[in-house]
Amino acid sequence: MTAGLYVDLYEYTLLSSFDITKRKHHEVSVFLRDNVLFPVFGRDEHGDILCFAKPKRLQNDKISYLVWLFDSNNEVHKTILWRIFKTSIHHLSSHVVTSNFEAYAQWSKNKDIDLATFAVSIVEDAVTRAYLKSFFPSHIVNNALANTISYLTMKPSHIITNDTLRVMAAILSNFSTGLSKGKLNEKTEKDVNDAVSALKRIENTVQKELLERTKIQKEENSLNCKDLLFDERVKTADFVYEILEDHGQTSEVPSLPYTESHGKNSIFYRNFIPVGDEIEHYLKKALDAFDFQVKQEDIQNEMMGKSIQNEVSQVFSSWEAKEALQMRILEEYKVLGKDTHFSSFGFPEEDYTEFVRRQNQLGSTVRRILEKLRLFRNVGGEDFRQEVGALDLQEAIQVIASKSPRTDVFVRDELQTQDEMWTILIDASHSLSFFTGEVQGIALCMAEVARKLMVNQNSWSMFAFNNGFYIIKDFSEPYTNHTRARIGGLKHSGMTYLPDGLLLAAEALKRRTGELKILVAVSDFFPSGYGYVEKALAENAKKIEKSGIGVIGIGINSSAVKKYFRTHCVVENPYDLMKKFVKAFYEFSSTV
Repeated sequence: MTAGLYVDLYEYTLLSSFDITKRKHHEVSVFLRDNVLFPVFGRDEHGDILCFAKPKRLQNDKISYLVWLFDSNNEVHKTILWRIFKTSIHHLSSHVVTSNFEAYAQWSKNKDIDLATFAVSIVEDAVTRAYLKSFFPSHIVNNALANTISYLTMKPSHIITNDTLRVMAAILSNFSTGLSKGKLNEKTEKDVNDAVSALKRIENTVQKELLERTKIQKEENSLNCKDLLFDERVKTADFVYEILEDHGQTSEVPSLPYTESHGKNSIFYRNFIPVGDEIEHYLKKALDAFDFQVKQEDIQNEMMGKSIQNEVSQVFSSWEAKEALQMRILEEYKVLGKDTHFSSFGFPEEDYTEFVRRQNQLGSTVRRILEKLRLFRNVGGEDFRQEVGALDLQEAIQVIASKSPRTDVFVRDELQTQDEMWTILIDASHSLSFFTGEVQGIALCMAEVARKLMVNQNSWSMFAFNNGFYIIKDFSEPYTNHTRARIGGLKHSGMTYLPDGLLLAAEALKRRTGELKILVAVSDFFPSGYGYVEKALAENAKKIEKSGIGVIGIGINSSAVKKYFRTHCVVENPYDLMKKFVKAFYEFSSTV
């Protein structure tokens, strides 16, 4: 997988993760969050959850990521950041295939929770190393580099005051790089060496078993790695636990910054990146810890070779361009909405997995709505988005990588006539929290209908609101997996600033050229948040309709919509859309 093909950070995270896990998109939730400091590995009723920390741009050309500060003008820094970012994805994704943390529940009963958590975590990290070495050896250099940077920015053992935490830090240091950081007394050094030897044994045993099974089963994704040699894993965790218990207690569960976080972690104290010569020296040691042989003269090429530099250049230029575009879009809506009550403007958090789950449930509903709308428009079922025109390269690459049967990878020329312009407005306030699934499903159906029905993907937009305003898809944005993930990430909270949402969505629509402009509003139509909100809703509804914009109101389990818009329908769930929205659209069109 070449990063140059997936230069969007979230897209890259999704696709890299699924490349390792070999799971379907609805089986593993993958998040990339601004407000997460360290990666988190978890589970819910659907399956595993991978939540990754997103690099943050700071002032003075600095980038904050995990515990480190990088200089965005320094090519070595950018290369290191990108390699550590990829390593974090590879590490947590490997846990999806290899780890079943819940299976340790019986073993951990009546044990110190922090000591047991560390013991299990370090054993499962050894198993993920075996998995990566067996099936993804090309990732090992990145992993070793991440371990090297972690080692160089870790506190020396002798300045860690808690004895147990000192042992934990030393085990992490020795197992990841084969090196001790700081001075240890004779007993502690022996305990650390014994623990690391046990971890190496389970790593090597698992790797040997994986390779043997692969010879028989041929495909690594058919292996049941979660249960592989589980009794041996428990014995190793028990051995490490006894060593730790002999040193007392601690309130921390330390981990390397790019791996899954378990809470408080104070063993790192340097946030700046070491110089290149220092890194190269210790990187060779870290590679040796993986039993991965690389000549000293090859390390420089691995670190700063042309291929990785091209990749890094594309990633960072794309990231910068995308953030600049999103900032421009946000600023435009802040200006448009300066006279509204909205307290904030932003984009919903992405959850592509949730979108896929709902899409699997609602695919037939979307098709039925499209069939009826196309029949109404007398196009005989012909797909508006033909396999002609300019190729959307990023869409095409995603389709090829996912082996999807999709063929909608072409975009039309901008000179086409734009007869219709749609804006879809979604109520994401607390008043509809009991109908979260239904609202999200309706938003998905409307987006998929608009995508397939509209000739030009720049002829429709989608927004959400509560007491803030959220851009799901701006007119200028393509409808990609990133956009779909915003729909999947819709959450309900806050007040219902419906008058303001309608006004701002209508203002955005007015700025577009088109013979027919349609605003579809999805809400319970019970506004809240300020004293004259109902009066404001009635006034804004009339103002918008008089401006020449057609409004179709979709009432979620509420007939209150009838008070404000002539063209309306009341639905309880996405399946109601098939007949009711089409009927409302027909009624609206017959009056135009």
